[in-house]
Amino acid sequence: MQNARGPLHDWNRNVARIVACADTPQLPAVLVSAIRDLVGFEHSVIFGYPPGRRPLFLFDGFSTAQKKSVIAPYLQRNYLDDPFFAACARAIDPGLYRMEDLTPDEAASETHPGYVSPCVSDSPGYLSEEIGFFARTDRGVYIVLSLMRPGDAPPFSAQEFATLEEIEPVVQSALARQWQTLGATGSPPQPTLGLSDYVEHSFRTFGRQVLTDREQEVAHLILRGHSSASLAAHLGISPATAKIHRKNIYAKLNISSQSELFALFIDGLSTVPSGGEPESRPNGTA
Repeated sequence: MQNARGPLHDWNRNVARIVACADTPQLPAVLVSAIRDLVGFEHSVIFGYPPGRRPLFLFDGFSTAQKKSVIAPYLQRNYLDDPFFAACARAIDPGLYRMEDLTPDEAASETHPGYVSPCVSDSPGYLSEEIGFFARTDRGVYIVLSLMRPGDAPPFSAQEFATLEEIEPVVQSALARQWQTLGATGSPPQPTLGLSDYVEHSFRTFGRQVLTDREQEVAHLILRGHSSASLAAHLGISPATAKIHRKNIYAKLNISSQSELFALFIDGLSTVPSGGEPESRPNGTA
């Protein structure tokens, strides 16, 4: 009798290899290879996102030349424009996400004119799409595996995305286990709920010393990725009024861009009030 082999047959065989490579340097490459057997993509990269810190580079599938041209700028500054980074900062639920779904009103956004990836290029059209597996360790550090397709390839189809959703629990578990000690400080792991509460508290109190209540509300939405058009729709105001609010906020905070607004917010996350979430100081190693 002939056995019917479904699309996950090879994946099920690869799971054994993933388990065998757990806690070894080979795990990221084996995991990415197993995913590629199911769904094609050009580039892959893994970053760690400790609370209130710059991202940590953990693994990539780039060539040497590509790595030099994109990784350093991303870690130095470009991460501030990354919807994946913003999603981690607001304590998103672990799972699989399309980048465009994490960027409200993305097509009209001043920060993201057309589809761009801050990790690879700020030029629209360089990629057709980027999707990410989001895992979160017991210490509240996000581990994100990004899969990218070039501009001349189609975006991930609904069927391909559904296939990746089926394997997401295994991918998430493998990522969280591999980097479970990232950000260790010698203190016990903090509950995820505490991290989420602290981030939400930071959103609520950001800029309150100098901004009006309305400006604070607008600033919170900007930090969550809203453009002026999206702000207007959300608040029931005109786009022109939304732009005036944005201009006033930037002036009061002595900044000139959304990236600088993100930088101020992250600086605030690094200063924890007494009794709040302890600072996480990543050791930079897997």
